[in-house]
Formats: sequence, structure tokens, C-alpha cells
Amino acid sequence: MQAMQRNSHAQRALDLIAESVSLRREKRHEEALRRLEEAATVYPGYLPILVEKGIVLFESGRSEEAIESFDQFLKSSGNSQVRELRDMCLKHALANCDRMLEESRENVEVFLRRADILQRLRRYEDAARDYNAALGIRVNEVAIILNKRANALLELDRPEDALDGYNRALELLPTNASLLFNRANVLQKLARMDEAVADYDRALELRPDLAEAKMERSHCRLATGDFERGFREYESRWETAQLRQVRSGSSQPLWLGKENLAKKTILLWAEQGYGDTIQFLRYVPLVARIAGATVLRVPAGLQSLAKSLGCRVSVISTGDALPAHDFHCPLMSLPLALDSKLETIPADIPYLSAQSEQVEKWRIRLGARSRPRIGLAWAGRRREPVNHTRDMRLELFDPLIRLDADIISLQKEVPDEDRPVLESIGQIARPGEELSDFAETAALIENLDMVISVDSVIAHLAGALGKPVWIMLRYSGEWRWLLDRSDSPWYPTARLFRQKVPGDWAGVVADIVREAGLQC
Repeated sequence: MQAMQRNSHAQRALDLIAESVSLRREKRHEEALRRLEEAATVYPGYLPILVEKGIVLFESGRSEEAIESFDQFLKSSGNSQVRELRDMCLKHALANCDRMLEESRENVEVFLRRADILQRLRRYEDAARDYNAALGIRVNEVAIILNKRANALLELDRPEDALDGYNRALELLPTNASLLFNRANVLQKLARMDEAVADYDRALELRPDLAEAKMERSHCRLATGDFERGFREYESRWETAQLRQVRSGSSQPLWLGKENLAKKTILLWAEQGYGDTIQFLRYVPLVARIAGATVLRVPAGLQSLAKSLGCRVSVISTGDALPAHDFHCPLMSLPLALDSKLETIPADIPYLSAQSEQVEKWRIRLGARSRPRIGLAWAGRRREPVNHTRDMRLELFDPLIRLDADIISLQKEVPDEDRPVLESIGQIARPGEELSDFAETAALIENLDMVISVDSVIAHLAGALGKPVWIMLRYSGEWRWLLDRSDSPWYPTARLFRQKVPGDWAGVVADIVREAGLQC
């Protein structure tokens, strides 16, 4: 019944979108928007509504609102055409700023607006230039402009320069909680955790409701192996703008380890990215042992793979209706609920497996093995905001591709800027773009000798399968990889290769080639 109702709502939304398109073509933009508002009421969260709304708003001359609509869509989808539409709106707004600056080079608001747009277009050097221009015009807002410029420098992977900017801004506004938060973030990226925590503490004294500071402080604790305080403070993530709207759909109590689950049903649910989900699936069997019944809710692309956990659990997708249950718990709260410590991370590898028939399919597809096979992933999902400091350009892998090995691309989504490079490199096989879900990706990985990946879902999947995986980490890394380690308690078969200088992926590739050359 619920499925039929969803289909009915979807059809009504499609009809309203079609009406909006017709009205837009007749330049009846306000009526078109009203149709889209009705569609959003009928079928909340239906992504095509956001695309059409963005187009209508742009044609109405409301570029700012159009950009916001496209951004909302891109948070859930990496559609390159929609990204192009969003960037077209940004470039239109940029052209407006250019025209205004032709009339007056002293308009600091326009310089700041243009700098913000340039940041959105990832033209960080140009953005920093405009912030510098603004600094020369308006002295009484120096601290705020310094903060914005430091943000741009951070995007350029220049944390030391960004830190200098935040320091200068804080000399002028020492009790500004946002500036303290930003400085703490860059200190965290520089692995200066004690200093970062001190700044987060100070920011929270000034603004106790700054949930983002609580969450980032928890990352510092976790990175240093303090799981007890780290996971307890990590519960503050539900207060942040990023996760405030993420919901399980459950009306039942949250379980954090206190209640007895015997003869009870618990719903465990994926809350964030694919990699996070795979990493924390390891805790599901521990819950299944103590619960009367366990239901696991994951994105559809992970549903088949999650069924290989080998425990008594019912796996449903995020699109399915919730069955009856007594408690619920998000996956990344399980370490807190189960009192997990650094020394007790469940790392019985593998805890996920591929289906034998799919493994055989890929064995036949790849053909006879004549030399080592290396799977490669150099970028994560193309969702906004795209994590460009975590990803790397394919062209940097040229030394690795020359090794005496077969290189297999595991990228399902290839960044637009890397497509010409990939087309020009005949040595890289490209089955990754054909993969239907992560169960099939697992089957392909099982036919490889090892995987080399940036910090993405592919790294987590290879580690969960017990496959040798070499993980390339940016200088700042992430809390899950801890500090100054080349191994991982999460994945015993993993080796970590870290940037020694921010942005230096070439050095990471050189280290990998040196090590791989000894083994290939």
C-alpha cells in the first residue's frame, strides 16, 4: 500500500513538473514556481523538483536562489549537467560583479561578493586576490576579510598561510567564536590537536550552542585514540547543520547500550557516507548477538553487500518502509553503545565478502592473469561539497602506471577533468564505470592482488574484504586513520601513505612506486 502511495505521489509530482516546464517556456515564471511548490508538498525530497526550480529561478533573474536550489540537488547527486547549470549561474553572478567593479573599484561589498563566487568556482587564487583588494579598501572590517581570505588559502591546501590569517584576525577580534573555530580547524589539519582542542573549548565558552565545535573537538579526541571521550562527544553531530536533518524515520527510543536488547528488535541505520557505513558495519554482528532481532537499514547500493555480514540480521534499503522495532541506533553510535576502545576495535577481517558467482564472472571477464593486478581509485563521490583536497588528479599516477602490473580503474564516477587523461592512457582497464553496486565492486576487487586508493569508500571496501590496500592520505588525514601511523587498527591489511607536505600527492605516489617496485 505504501509503495502504491509513493508511486501515486511521484506521478503527481512529475505532472506538476511538466506543467511548470510549459509555464516556464511561456515566461510565466511565478506560476511555474507555484507548481513546483505544490510538487514539493506532494512528494518531499524529490530531486528533479530542485533542478526545474533552479532553472525557473535563473530565468527569473534570481541567480542567488537558483544557485541554492542547484546546490541542494548536488548534495544528493553528482550529476555533471546540474553542476554545469549551477556553475553557469555562478558565472552569471560573477559577470554582474565585474560590471559593477568597472563602475567603481572602491566597492568593497562587490569585491567580497566576487571573492565568494570565485571560491564557489574553486578559483581560490583569484578569490584570495579579491580579498586582498577588499583589505586595502575597508580597514574597519579587516578581521572578517582576513578570515575569508584564510578560508580560501585553506582550500588551496596552504594551512600554514591560513593559520597566519586566522591569527591576525584574532588579534583584532580575540573573542570571536567563529574565528576561534576556524583556527581550531586548521590546527586540527596540522595535527596540533592540543592547541585545536583549546580553541574549540574557548569557542564553546563564547558560544555554547556551536555544535560544530563540539563535533570537531570529538574528531581531535578520536584521532589521538581517546575513544571514550571522542565517541561520547561525537553524539553532538546531530546538532550540526550538516546532520540536523538526517533522520532514521524511527519514533522509537535511541539505544546507546543501556537497555537490555534480549527479546527486543533494534533498527541499525546508515547515517552518512558509503565509506562510513562499511567501516561501522563491523559492529552489527556484535549487536545481533545480544538482540532478539536486528534490522539493518542501508542505502540500496550497499544492501546486497551487507547481507554477507554472516550474522542474524534483516537487511533493508533506505527506500523501504520501517518494520516494527523497539529501539534504533545509527551505525556510527555503535562504538559508544558497545564501549569500544582503540584496543578493542572489532577487526576480524574479512567481515564482508563477495558472492562466488559474481567473483567468477569477473575472473572470466578479466581473463588469464599474467602479472599482478592493482585496483586504483583516486577520487571519491562527486557530491557537493566535492572534497578536492582528499582527491587527486589521475595524471599524477603516471609513475605507478609504468609498473609491471595491470592497472584496473575502480572509479564508478570519473571526475570530468580526468576523463581526457583516462582516455589517453590505454594501460588502464575501466570496468569500474560498469559496476552496478558494491557487491559487484567487491567481486571485482576479489580478483585483484591489491588496491591503491585515496581515503574513499573503495579503501574501506578493500579493507573490509581483507584485501591488501594501500591508502593515500592528505597531510591532515582524518580522525579514523589516527596520527603518525602507517598501519590501521580498523583494517589489518591496510598500509597508510601520508603526505609529508600539504598537497604533495607526487611524493605519496613516489613512496608507493618505491614500495610497489619491491613487490611487483
